[in-house]
Amino acid sequence: MTNRAINKAIAEYLSWKELDFHLDGKRILGKRPSFHNGKIVSYTVDQYVPDYCGDLNEMREAERLLDDDQWLEYMLNLQDVLQRNPDRGKWIVCQDNMHSTAAQRAKAFVITIGKYKE
Repeated sequence: MTNRAINKAIAEYLSWKELDFHLDGKRILGKRPSFHNGKIVSYTVDQYVPDYCGDLNEMREAERLLDDDQWLEYMLNLQDVLQRNPDRGKWIVCQDNMHSTAAQRAKAFVITIGKYKE
């Protein structure tokens, strides 16, 4: 998947609406949801979808929406994305996950939510 496709898949999972590629072909426009007490109360006017593949802060916001089961699967998927040998020990794997890039996290996230396509 391209970074653009990964960004779009994450935005869809995060309840963005009316996603469409911008005329420049690089960015994605859409309506971002606003939440109150865990429920969507409104949508913004068109905004650019964040670059989840390039921004660790945006990936952190996406990760916050994973439940406990998804979080465990996400960590395992991230380990697979990093292609680490499990024989290296749990502390090395944990450190590798903590130092992963936004692009690696975004790919693992999309795998976790079942939207990754080769």
